[in-house]
Order: sequence, then structure tokens, then C-alpha cells
Amino acid sequence: MTDRASTLIAMEDARVQLESRLDRIDEAHGSWEGAVGEWSVAQLLQHMHGWLTEMTGAIERMNAGQRPTPEGVDYSDPEEWNPKFVAERGEQTYEQARSTLGEAHDAFVSAVGRVDEGRFGEGKTINRMVEGVVTHHYAEHAEDLDVFLGG
Repeated sequence: MTDRASTLIAMEDARVQLESRLDRIDEAHGSWEGAVGEWSVAQLLQHMHGWLTEMTGAIERMNAGQRPTPEGVDYSDPEEWNPKFVAERGEQTYEQARSTLGEAHDAFVSAVGRVDEGRFGEGKTINRMVEGVVTHHYAEHAEDLDVFLGG
């Protein structure tokens, strides 16, 4: 995952892996509090949606020649951000959370696709963002869903 094309492929692979778990969850189980730690699966998806939305904005700022992170904003403590993302999205059904996650994923992919090819590479900002928000993040939560699904 060092150039734009391989990054986009890795993102699609991560999405497919996550979706394969989500396809096995119905509304009742997706809305069950405590399914993944303290969260329901719907809330887990809301948290993921929040990060995608924040980082889409960061990539759009990069694409406009600005710093990805606005002045005074610090993304280094996810435990500070995660509950905010869930709270901002309010009450959603599992299907609503899944749908809005898909829309946020598509927007993120589109923003990544517009990043100049020269900005991609091992350890570069765009690659770290994609890993943190999609490739590693989706894999982390796919593992959580495997536990929830019993295997």
C-alpha cells in the first residue's frame, strides 16, 4: 500500500472483509447494547463513521494545500473522540448506521482518490490516515465482530 492504486485496492479489501461480518448480523443483534464492549454494533459503526468523516475533511484540506488537522485540534486520543462520534449520530438503527457508514466510506475513498500520486508512500501522511481509519481500523473491528459472532 504505497501508491494510490494499491491504497485504493487495500481499502476495498478492508471494506469487503468488514461487510462479510456485517452481512451476518440482523437488526436485533446489530442494535444489542454490549455486543462489542459497551457498544452495540450500530454504535461501533457510528464510531467508525465519525473517524471517516473527520479524516475525509482532513484529506480535503490536504488536497486544498492546507494542514490536514485544523489549528488546535488533536486526534491523538481516540478515547476522547470515540464517544463524541457515537453521541453526534444519535439513535440509529443498525441498518441506518450501516448505510451511513457506507456513505462515509465512499466519501473517504473519493477524497483519497483525488490525492496527488506523489503524496503516497510508506510512512506518508495519506498512507497513515488510510491505515488508521480504514485498513487497520476495519480489521480491528472485524476481529471484534468475529468474537461477537462466535468465531
